[in-house]
Amino acid sequence: MTNQHDIIIVGSGVAGALCAWKLSQYGRYRILILEAGDNGVTHGQRIEFHHTMDVQGNRGDMYAPYMDLESRIFAPVAEKAQRELVDQRNDPKNYYDYTNATKDPFKAGYNRMVGGSTWSWRGNTPRFIPSDFKLKSNFGVGRDWPIDYHELEPWYCQAEDELGVSGNHEEWDGLHGGYRSRPFPMRGIPLGYADQQVKQRIEGKIARGMKIRVVTTPQARNSIDYDGRPACEGHSNCIPLCPIQAKYDATVHLRRVLKDPRVELRKAAVVTRLETGGDGRVSEVYYKNWRSDDPQKEHSVSADMVVLAAHAIETPKILLMSNDLANKSGQVGRNLMDHVQFEVIASFPVPLYPFRGPQSIASIEEFRDGAFRDTRSAFRMTIGNDGWGRTGSPATVIDKLLRSGNYGSALPPAIGDQIPKMLRLSFSTEMLAERGNRVELSTNKDVLGIPRPLFTFDVGDYTRLALREGFETAKELFGMMGATVVGEQTMPEGKWNTAAHIMGTCIMGDDPTNSVVDRWGRAHDVPNLWVVGSSVFPTSATANPTLTLAALSLRTAAAISRQMP
Repeated sequence: MTNQHDIIIVGSGVAGALCAWKLSQYGRYRILILEAGDNGVTHGQRIEFHHTMDVQGNRGDMYAPYMDLESRIFAPVAEKAQRELVDQRNDPKNYYDYTNATKDPFKAGYNRMVGGSTWSWRGNTPRFIPSDFKLKSNFGVGRDWPIDYHELEPWYCQAEDELGVSGNHEEWDGLHGGYRSRPFPMRGIPLGYADQQVKQRIEGKIARGMKIRVVTTPQARNSIDYDGRPACEGHSNCIPLCPIQAKYDATVHLRRVLKDPRVELRKAAVVTRLETGGDGRVSEVYYKNWRSDDPQKEHSVSADMVVLAAHAIETPKILLMSNDLANKSGQVGRNLMDHVQFEVIASFPVPLYPFRGPQSIASIEEFRDGAFRDTRSAFRMTIGNDGWGRTGSPATVIDKLLRSGNYGSALPPAIGDQIPKMLRLSFSTEMLAERGNRVELSTNKDVLGIPRPLFTFDVGDYTRLALREGFETAKELFGMMGATVVGEQTMPEGKWNTAAHIMGTCIMGDDPTNSVVDRWGRAHDVPNLWVVGSSVFPTSATANPTLTLAALSLRTAAAISRQMP
């Protein structure tokens, strides 16, 4: 039969959107994007989301602006994943299920929307460093990538241009060996008053054997007008929603690519399986349209090339539902990783006046590499500009003051003594790619009859040791600042948060016996099937994954175009 499309892309998040746009630049391809969500990509949609968020009890919840979306019913996600294992297991409505072998909850969530999780990401975009690609070779643990930093560096530059990354070239060029071949598209977001005060107290000092530098974090957030979007106005609302789109999200490239009449975005389309023909190639992509009169009816489409860009949980689910497609290695769904993190909070000795500017502007990068990585993971440190972050908002501080008897004229000075001095230091650790950490298909199904994800998960000692070291490092840095640590004084056992950076499950490699896709993102077993996104990562490193997955998506699009008939 004649294919209806040249290329089908499953998923419209940053990986799918970038891949579609880049392919549209390479040729006059007929591209179909299948997306489970059904929201709009216009500024009007953003305003609607903002109004929805304003009536939520917790504006900081990454799902708050999107609670009215009907797609939450038909394309569910784990909206309450940041709970302990027993709480998730005892909730029959929880999207995540767990095997008896699991030791830890998988706390990371994501959005299944047009534009994906970039609707509610913070926007931080540091690069991986060279050693992150050669973890096994350098430290004897984990895996190596089939490519190195040098090979990806030009694509990093392209990704920074496309996302509109602000950053200071002189601070990042050569960091841990990670050279930059050209500057960022624009200068970094200026440090806020709080960042300046922190930098003044710790810059150049020695902590845990490292000389400390406070640097401006690269962010996909405009410091000037760029790409038709305004400069950041400092709403301090990056998660869950930038109200003016100074922060990049995937709707930027979706709007751009959908101007091409050969490109179609088909919404409310939940992919159920892929079918192959006698030649071993994907011949049909099946999906259910939950907006149709019969949501349970399967529809099918075909194309010369199929690209899975459905994130690191939904992508392996699709392959497993397709009779273990692309899984001769047995690695589909395995090597699940996240950036497990924690934050230490303190009261600064003088007012800092947080909440002016993005939620985080500056970082400490010294602890991302070292010989210690043969025993424990590295970590990145973030200086918060959002008070006590998820540990305690101004509202919770005020509530505690009221409960302690601060009423009337006593309340304003008590508030003034606490909230302006709130500061956090967060640290995100790396996880190893372990085959035992995996996503399978649950026997429990959603309303469309699609299996929920079933997890086996263990954070592992490699990461737990880094959490303890990160906690002690934060305490030492606070001591240098003269700040008083509030609450926990040691890293609590079994307690940690998530950066919601979901990686692994379809890892890349040169050896088809222990990887799912090759160095270009093409499935070893299926010649016209490609995977883009963080699911192909063999290591998690410590950097936020979005810039790296964006660079890989652009690189894979070029490879697909070269293979087009």
